[in-house]
Amino acid sequence: ITKDDETVFKLRPEHPPRSHIHSFCTFGIYAKSTTPNSISAAMKYRSGSTIASSSHSGSGNWEFVGMSSEFAQSTGPLAYFSITGSVELSAPTFTYGQGPATPGSEFMSSSGARMSGLLSMNLIDVSAPKTEDGGHWVLPREGNVFDISPIPPTDEPCTTSYMYVSRINYRGIDRFTAGSIITLLFPACGECTPCLGLKNGGYIKLLGENDFFPVAVQS
Repeated sequence: ITKDDETVFKLRPEHPPRSHIHSFCTFGIYAKSTTPNSISAAMKYRSGSTIASSSHSGSGNWEFVGMSSEFAQSTGPLAYFSITGSVELSAPTFTYGQGPATPGSEFMSSSGARMSGLLSMNLIDVSAPKTEDGGHWVLPREGNVFDISPIPPTDEPCTTSYMYVSRINYRGIDRFTAGSIITLLFPACGECTPCLGLKNGGYIKLLGENDFFPVAVQS
């Protein structure tokens, strides 16, 4: 990024996912510049105030610029990089939690850039499949952590019942990228509330090659 004026350029993610299970985030970028204070990182702290990192020293070498802190729950982190001078950048990284930031090695050389793609943790609320879906379940590809809503209860008197998923995103257009890891957060179930399980088979391979079913809650 080449700058020859005093305006401030902000590099920020476009439509970043929210995570309701985290209060801490880590993000950063590798930057190379001969201009002191050419780039710094900033975000919304838990109190709602904006905090910033130390800036690039202008050494002409690659330096890591980033932050790791609690963020404001009302607005989210609102993380961005403030750029005031000419600088070379690697691909940035953003993660929820306290894991180490690992920016990419590819340089951004175009005149403009946007941070996009699936971030490390993207929690999405989803509904369980319906009985008429025949065990097929389609999950949104923009998520990788799915909080499953409870299945509507059946009429009393009732006993614990199970609904099994045998295929996830079975159509080619809906499939996750090879190597993707997804996390399913199963809801409480039991008695009048049916339980959601996973069927081991040709399309879902489970450890031990046994079906998965949650433990039903007993009153």
